[in-house]
Amino acid sequence: MVDFEDAIATLRQVAIAYDTKKLSTRPDPAAIVESMTTLERGRRGERRELSLDDVLGDWRLVFVTGTQKTRKKAGTMIGAGRYLPGLVNITISYRADDTVNAGENTAKDAEQNTGRVVNQVKLGGLTFTVTGPIEAIAGRQTLAFDFTQWCVGLGSWMPFNGELGNGADGDVTFTERSLKDRPFFNYFWTDERAIAARGKGGGLALWIRT
Repeated sequence: MVDFEDAIATLRQVAIAYDTKKLSTRPDPAAIVESMTTLERGRRGERRELSLDDVLGDWRLVFVTGTQKTRKKAGTMIGAGRYLPGLVNITISYRADDTVNAGENTAKDAEQNTGRVVNQVKLGGLTFTVTGPIEAIAGRQTLAFDFTQWCVGLGSWMPFNGELGNGADGDVTFTERSLKDRPFFNYFWTDERAIAARGKGGGLALWIRT
């Protein structure tokens, strides 16, 4: 069992490997999973609240494990965790609400806990993008989200787009829905260079800042 500081060092090494383009120095997948579970266990019992500021910015997904359902179907290969192939670039971007960015710095702005998410998958010149609202849940390490818009593009050309779920109505009612009715990530570790979370389905994920 690795200790807390060693677990942090292991996850930071992943970011360094990608930043320096020396992927051969990436830690073994089993070490990544062990480090993430160590950090997750270490956070349990803490009265720690996720701030939207902790995750704002652009992040590249580099490592995943299977959800509880996929682990049952696919066995240990996916469940043990794996790095994403280099041909696929998946990024997630968290943004504060435009109304807050454009407004004055009021006390209400300082307590801002909602914003927007942009999730993008690039494969060659093809891009698939989904967007929607996010909310940092008060008193928890949880970020709820939903995808209400999508678009498909080739290079800078975005000819196809539409709505997902309830579309614009889903944006309006997003914060009124209970957490169990929304997708979410529990971010048990956030750092300037990387963030790690467990999803609603039980899978683990690691992103590095782009």
